[in-house]
Order: sequence, then C-alpha cells, then structure tokens
Amino acid sequence: MAALTRHGTPVSSVFDLLGIDENDVTAALGFALARTPTLLGAVVRRVWPAATDADLGAASLALEVRGEIGRTDLEITLPRALLIVEAKRDWLLPTESQLRTYAPRVLAHGAGALVTLSQASIELAQVLAPSTVDGVPVTHLSWRDVLSDLGDIRPVSRGQERTWLDELTTYLQKVMQLRSIADSWTYCVVLSDDRPGDGGERTFREFVTNDHAYFHPYGSGGWPTEPPNFMAFRWQGAVRRVHRVIKAEVLPSLLNRWPDILATQETTRPHAVYDLGPQLPPTDPVPNGAPYRASRLWVLLDQLQTEPTLAAAHASSKRLAGTG
Repeated sequence: MAALTRHGTPVSSVFDLLGIDENDVTAALGFALARTPTLLGAVVRRVWPAATDADLGAASLALEVRGEIGRTDLEITLPRALLIVEAKRDWLLPTESQLRTYAPRVLAHGAGALVTLSQASIELAQVLAPSTVDGVPVTHLSWRDVLSDLGDIRPVSRGQERTWLDELTTYLQKVMQLRSIADSWTYCVVLSDDRPGDGGERTFREFVTNDHAYFHPYGSGGWPTEPPNFMAFRWQGAVRRVHRVIKAEVLPSLLNRWPDILATQETTRPHAVYDLGPQLPPTDPVPNGAPYRASRLWVLLDQLQTEPTLAAAHASSKRLAGTG
C-alpha cells in the first residue's frame, strides 16, 4: 500500500484521521463497538456484568449526547440499563461533580452505571473516584483492559470485524504511548539523600542510581499529569544523570511497588512511577549555573547535552520554543 501522511505524520489507522484528544479517542471506541459485537460484549460485561446476550443484541450507542446539564462522551443504552462513559486521556479521572451531572440520566432510565475511562488502573480509580454518586454506581474501565480485550478477540474474529479491531488496536497503542518519541523535552528535578517516609533502606537518590526508578506525587503540587520522555537528575549543584523514561504508571501507594517503604500519609497517596532506561550523555556533571535549589525545570535534551550549564540550557530551550 502507498504511504499516507497528514501534516507530515504517518496515518497508520483510519482513526488517526480523527485526532488524539479525549473526544476523538472516545469516538473511535464508539465506532468500533458499534461495528464489532464481540468487542461490545466484552467491554460492556466489564462494567455491567448482568448484561445478557439479548441485552447486547438490542444495545444502541450514542456519542456526545447533550442534556440539560452537560454533555456525555458516550452512552450505551441497553433494554435494562444505561451506561454513561466519561473518558479522559492519560491517568486523569472525572471529578465527582462532573459525574453528578450525569447521574439523573441513569436514575431516569431505572438502572445503569457511570463509567470512568482512562489510562488509570482500576486500583488507582478505587482510590481517587467515588464508588457511587447519588445512588448510581461508578465503575472504572482502563484503556489497558480495552487493549487486552482487543488482543483476546482478534484471533477468533473474521472479515470486517477483524479489520476494525486491527484499526482500533493500532490507533489506541499510538494514543496511549508516552509523549511522541521525537519530543526531547526533559524534566529536570533535584534528588536528595532523604528517604521516603523518613525511613527505609534507600534514599531518593538511590532509587534513581541503583533501581533506575523515580516517583513523584500525582495530582497535586504542580507535578506532571503526563509522563515526560526524558528525566534529568541533579544534586550537589549539578545535573549528574539523564535517563529516558521507558515505562510510566500511577500507583495508589508507593507500597504497591516497594513494600519496604515506610507507610505514611505521604507514601500511601497516589504516585506517578517511572522506570528509567540506561544513563544517557552527558556523563560529566553539568553545573547548575544558577541557584535553582529545588526548582523543577523543563529543558530540551540537546541543549542540556551541549550547553555548559543547566541555566544556559534552560535559557536556550526557552528561546528555541519561542517562550523566552
């Protein structure tokens, strides 16, 4: 087949023509659910196990339904239940107040659920999202689970249904990745010799240098809600390590990954956890060049690798980005 690009970006799935924002991803899912009954059954039964084959055969789907208050992303109407899906990209979840605007629709139908859909795990959603809103159950669906269902269903699918499953898989795998691998913005943070929860075996620095892992609180304090491609770590007045982020997830507690960390109010809250690849150049320290203290900075990787100081790299990065 001939190669196709759009705005210079390869189009590898028909859904790439939509875009990658929340509405686009939900629209792609809705279209695929309407065209592939097997996928519809798998997804619906994850969030509404009581659905029967007869219910699924009579199901209807609607995107961006407007009501008196708010607009839903996706509605799946069954004879005996209404499932309202509110989708988010990355690890985000809808707020309780947002879900509350949709609860009356489910109550008016007689039964159903509010479904949150994002990259957040079910465990994280159980911590951050309510289990019910105004008497309506709230359940979570992870994009990872959707991809798992796609993988399970494809081998037994044929014809046009398999085509749509392949198209959706290709699209979701691209959307659910980290930032574009061409994005060289690097998140630069300071590491200390303190220990999480003021105890345990490893310092914050040793998690990076020994375990090739880094973590930070999720959802507050100005920390990223989308994982960076690269991270730079500094201590003793210089940048001393640069790594690519090869995996990112949000955990309800640091103890889910490291049970030996002391359990405190801080360590048992949700954290973004990054697995880091091998150390990248520069291997020699890059002096700060300014009194940054504990400031967290974004800097272009090539500027960090070529400028004599972090301050110079930060300034040149801003100029190249048109913000300084």
